[in-house]
Amino acid sequence: MFTYICAVLIVACNIQVILSEDAQYVRSPICQQKNGYYKVDASCDAYVECLNYQAIDMVCPDGLHYDLEAKWPGYPCGYPMDVPCVGRGAAQAAQPTAECPHQYGYFPSPLATVNCGQYRMCIGGKAIEMNCPAGLAFNPESGRCDWPDQVPSCKADDFLGFSCPAPPVDADGAPLDVVLNYKYNNNCYYFFSCAKGHARLLACDEGLAFDPASGKCIEAEYVDCGSNH
Repeated sequence: MFTYICAVLIVACNIQVILSEDAQYVRSPICQQKNGYYKVDASCDAYVECLNYQAIDMVCPDGLHYDLEAKWPGYPCGYPMDVPCVGRGAAQAAQPTAECPHQYGYFPSPLATVNCGQYRMCIGGKAIEMNCPAGLAFNPESGRCDWPDQVPSCKADDFLGFSCPAPPVDADGAPLDVVLNYKYNNNCYYFFSCAKGHARLLACDEGLAFDPASGKCIEAEYVDCGSNH
């Protein structure tokens, strides 16, 4: 009997402790879950973080947007190219520095002239000069590397150092809609592919090399690359 009473008292004490811990929190009406993220209307970067049912007003760093798909406790902010904000509202005022228009993001580099592939990655207002993969240009509209002919600000022929020859024509003199490939400088493994007058730098798969005679990538052992690898 004594043991039973003690057990009941211990359980009652534990319940009282739990209730007293919960009593110190007044649940926010915003927090439907104990921990989570919630959007703020008419804002691209503001959000509410709930911790133990307590609502905390938060704002993503300048240049980032709140991701509506974010799951707690993951980081809820992302770059605009990954987290678009069309129709959601406005973002906070920019916090530019001498190097960056926003604290975070990808932007055209003022150091780039002919090199369309150079851009800046800004982290905390500090710029890091970056380069797109060979043959690609930085597209300011998307914040990504793109084909040069898809970037209006890039002079693709100057950037690539190559202009597509005029395509063959049919019996009526109309240009044929064909894709033709051409050797890239002295490199065996890259080539220019021309379609509708636009040149794009491509690479052969591993183990293959570009054969100018056939205009295709073939087994590298059958291509005379000389010392150009």
